[in-house]
Amino acid sequence: MNEPQPTKKITFDPTINLGHMLTFIGFIIAGFAAWNTLDKRITVVETQRSHQVQVDTMQDQRAIDSYVALRETLARLDRQVERLANQLDKK
Repeated sequence: MNEPQPTKKITFDPTINLGHMLTFIGFIIAGFAAWNTLDKRITVVETQRSHQVQVDTMQDQRAIDSYVALRETLARLDRQVERLANQLDKK
Protein backbone atom coordinates (compact mmCIF):
# COMPACT_ATOMS: atom_id res chain seq x y z
CA MET A 1 0.00 0.00 0.00
CA ASN A 2 1.90 3.04 1.20
CA GLU A 3 5.55 2.47 0.76
CA PRO A 4 7.76 4.64 2.95
CA GLN A 5 9.47 7.42 1.08
CA PRO A 6 13.23 7.23 1.19
CA THR A 7 14.60 10.13 3.22
CA LYS A 8 16.96 12.44 1.40
CA LYS A 9 20.06 13.45 3.28
CA ILE A 10 21.55 16.88 2.92
CA THR A 11 24.86 16.55 1.16
CA PHE A 12 27.68 19.05 0.97
CA ASP A 13 29.01 19.78 -2.49
CA PRO A 14 32.60 21.07 -2.11
CA THR A 15 32.87 22.24 -5.71
CA ILE A 16 33.03 25.92 -6.58
CA ASN A 17 31.18 26.96 -9.69
CA LEU A 18 30.84 30.21 -11.61
CA GLY A 19 27.74 31.21 -9.65
CA HIS A 20 29.67 31.04 -6.39
CA MET A 21 32.47 33.14 -7.79
CA LEU A 22 30.10 35.77 -9.20
CA THR A 23 28.26 35.97 -5.89
CA PHE A 24 31.53 36.42 -3.99
CA ILE A 25 32.71 39.13 -6.40
CA GLY A 26 29.32 40.83 -6.09
CA PHE A 27 29.62 40.88 -2.29
CA ILE A 28 33.11 42.37 -2.52
CA ILE A 29 31.93 45.09 -4.94
CA ALA A 30 28.86 45.86 -2.81
CA GLY A 31 31.02 46.11 0.34
CA PHE A 32 33.49 48.44 -1.35
CA ALA A 33 30.68 50.62 -2.74
CA ALA A 34 29.03 50.86 0.69
CA TRP A 35 32.34 51.79 2.34
CA ASN A 36 33.09 54.39 -0.35
CA THR A 37 29.62 55.95 0.00
CA LEU A 38 29.92 56.04 3.79
CA ASP A 39 33.35 57.68 3.50
CA LYS A 40 31.92 60.38 1.23
CA ARG A 41 29.02 61.01 3.61
CA ILE A 42 31.38 61.37 6.55
CA THR A 43 33.51 63.83 4.57
CA VAL A 44 30.43 65.90 3.71
CA VAL A 45 29.28 65.93 7.34
CA GLU A 46 32.74 67.02 8.54
CA THR A 47 32.83 69.80 5.94
CA GLN A 48 29.37 71.02 6.95
CA ARG A 49 30.37 70.93 10.61
CA SER A 50 33.49 73.02 10.07
CA HIS A 51 31.47 75.51 8.01
CA GLN A 52 28.82 75.65 10.74
CA VAL A 53 31.51 76.43 13.33
CA GLN A 54 32.60 79.41 11.24
CA VAL A 55 29.00 80.60 10.84
CA ASP A 56 28.38 80.22 14.58
CA THR A 57 31.54 82.19 15.37
CA MET A 58 30.50 85.02 13.06
CA GLN A 59 26.98 85.08 14.54
CA ASP A 60 28.39 85.15 18.07
CA GLN A 61 30.65 88.07 17.16
CA ARG A 62 27.74 89.99 15.61
CA ALA A 63 25.64 89.35 18.71
CA ILE A 64 28.45 90.63 20.94
CA ASP A 65 28.88 93.70 18.75
CA SER A 66 25.13 94.38 18.89
CA TYR A 67 25.13 93.97 22.66
CA VAL A 68 28.04 96.41 23.04
CA ALA A 69 26.35 98.94 20.73
CA LEU A 70 23.11 98.60 22.68
CA ARG A 71 24.89 99.19 25.99
CA GLU A 72 26.63 102.26 24.57
CA THR A 73 23.31 103.61 23.29
CA LEU A 74 21.66 103.02 26.67
CA ALA A 75 24.54 104.76 28.45
CA ARG A 76 24.26 107.74 26.10
CA LEU A 77 20.49 107.91 26.63
CA ASP A 78 21.01 107.72 30.37
CA ARG A 79 23.40 110.68 30.24
CA GLN A 80 20.96 112.67 28.12
CA VAL A 81 18.10 111.95 30.53
CA GLU A 82 20.27 113.07 33.44
CA ARG A 83 21.13 116.32 31.61
CA LEU A 84 17.48 116.98 30.88
CA ALA A 85 16.58 116.25 34.50
CA ASN A 86 19.29 118.68 35.67
CA GLN A 87 18.02 121.37 33.29
CA LEU A 88 14.46 120.90 34.54
CA ASP A 89 15.63 121.08 38.15
CA LYS A 90 17.42 124.41 37.45
CA LYS A 91 14.27 125.99 36.04
